[in-house]
Amino acid sequence: MKLFVLSLFIFLSSFSAISAQRQVTHLVLFKLKAGIGKDDPRFKAAISLAKTLPRKIKEIEDCSMGENFSTRPIAYDFGLSVIFPSRKNLTAYLIHPAHVEVVEAWKEIADWNIVDFEESED
Repeated sequence: MKLFVLSLFIFLSSFSAISAQRQVTHLVLFKLKAGIGKDDPRFKAAISLAKTLPRKIKEIEDCSMGENFSTRPIAYDFGLSVIFPSRKNLTAYLIHPAHVEVVEAWKEIADWNIVDFEESED
């Protein structure tokens, strides 16, 4: 009986720890540096490299990205949104060699802003 109670306690503890994790969104907006245009081969190469991330990094739950079509002067040039099951998965992604390679490619051609947030508990 004690073994059953202990097993039940461990099971319920692990379930509540899993359910306490909230989905994390990693949002990045890229602005090309002065003198770099959307026709620059480095821009196209950085996009192609970014598109490989979901195949290379298992922690990614979902990923979307695209070139901005807005002509407003405050608009950024490219956006990336990556979804993770938890902060732990985001942390693993940030140090993954494939992500570091993408960061290096973008560093050369763009400045960016980032926001990482958890889904709210409404």
